[in-house]
Amino acid sequence: MNALDLGAISRRGVIASLIVLIPIPGLGKERPAKAFLDEIYRHYVGSSRHDATGIALTDAKAVRAYFTAGLSLLIIEDQARESEHDAPPVLDCDLFVGHRAWDISDLVIDVKQAGAFKAIGTVTFNNDNKPSKVVLELQHFGDDWRIADIEWDSGSLRNAFRRKAAYAGESFVR
Repeated sequence: MNALDLGAISRRGVIASLIVLIPIPGLGKERPAKAFLDEIYRHYVGSSRHDATGIALTDAKAVRAYFTAGLSLLIIEDQARESEHDAPPVLDCDLFVGHRAWDISDLVIDVKQAGAFKAIGTVTFNNDNKPSKVVLELQHFGDDWRIADIEWDSGSLRNAFRRKAAYAGESFVR
């Protein structure tokens, strides 16, 4: 074997070693997207007037635990504007169900991968005995997932912020 052959073997060995070290979504300790949504929606089964507490998004840390950085910033700024200027929030409902109050039964969560780092979660349920559907666009973030958008029958979270920005003459950053 000459020096040229040893260089080729070394490069192949290095490349093979790197491939083994690259994390691949779905392998290792990453939490599946469905488990992320299961953890959220278990807080919503039942009545908000009784036993279903929902998830309180009362501070920046709580918001960032569930939403992508860009969407977190929009939500946090909206909450600050509401408290500082007594302005109405963009959405006056629970973001995960699209209603102020709920009585949820027959919850079903379905998740479809949309690439290595994206997934679409479809959550269907009966709310006060009426069928409802929430579609969540998810992005892989570290070992977990974050919500990039939520769509209810009435529209989507990102579009609500776009409408508010257009109304106020502000620019909207995606």
